[in-house]
Amino acid sequence: MGLVLPILGGIETSYSLFFAAAAALASFLTADLVVYPRYGNIIAIVVDVLISAVVLVEFTYLFDLKVPVYAYIIVLALLAGGEWYFHSYLRRVLFPGRRK
Repeated sequence: MGLVLPILGGIETSYSLFFAAAAALASFLTADLVVYPRYGNIIAIVVDVLISAVVLVEFTYLFDLKVPVYAYIIVLALLAGGEWYFHSYLRRVLFPGRRK
């Protein structure tokens, strides 16, 4: 989010990094630590993407920024791919005995 939004969305890097940090914190505390161990990878990815989408849309609305819809789609698709690999890391390091 911090790298793609300035290029595709035309917003400042500082805004983009702020959005990324807020979305990462919110999705890690809920989807990665609560949803992933209970419901598995796919549900956690969906929740991660939904939380990040809400944070992104709300912040662009609050700061009155115009971001094209295709930028949202690309950012959220990249996020979903990254979360797929991040959850395999979590499974090995944070939740070593779980199969989901």
